[in-house]
Amino acid sequence: MTEQEFQIIRQLIEDKATLLMQQEEKSFVVAGLDVSKHFEVNINDRRFFIISTNIFYHIIHSVLAEACEKHPNAFGIRKTDTILDAIYNIEKIELRENFSEFLRTEQFAWIIELENGKVNDDILRVDLFRKDNKTDFTGGIFHAFKHFSYKGIPLSTHSEKNNINLPSDIFKHIIDCFFFEQQTFTTTNKCYSFIQYNDIYNLRFDFYFEPNTKVYFIDSIRKEAAKKINPHRSCP
Repeated sequence: MTEQEFQIIRQLIEDKATLLMQQEEKSFVVAGLDVSKHFEVNINDRRFFIISTNIFYHIIHSVLAEACEKHPNAFGIRKTDTILDAIYNIEKIELRENFSEFLRTEQFAWIIELENGKVNDDILRVDLFRKDNKTDFTGGIFHAFKHFSYKGIPLSTHSEKNNINLPSDIFKHIIDCFFFEQQTFTTTNKCYSFIQYNDIYNLRFDFYFEPNTKVYFIDSIRKEAAKKINPHRSCP
């Protein structure tokens, strides 16, 4: 990322974050992000940047994988507390009793596409999770993780085995579904698209579109019987 590209992205994030704060009537918002906490994904000559808060970046790039390896029995058992305990044992951020709320509040990544120095109008914000229902995380990346595993260990509350090399590889699947597959709107605020999961199932990603800020969020992910997917490429 060049300095000019960073400044373009930084200003956009500040603007969108401030609008979201006003829209959701929050008392504070994380608008400034560390340029070092980003990585780039290139797919079919298109450039995508994932820019996240420090905590989000640390969990996705190191803490979660270590928690899976050291506490494998904490995952895949429909209990969010065991997963949060495993993460907390690796990285003691905040008080344990506040940990779920801390991770739920303003811990996120922006996924942004740059083309010829301009930002694609479709902008996705991915939270760690939006809600902790004790048996499942809803919204965000921990909801997506319930369909994936790391070294054979489930990455969230479900026991599905669909290995990815690293937890951060989930972004390739999210980008594939959001930016490459056709979105179908069911209401003004809700749309969905599919990616291939295996020979039997596809994954359906449901997105929430906030029209005043023009920001998308992951709402839900679920398996559905396989349908023909646009064969534009296979996800790396």
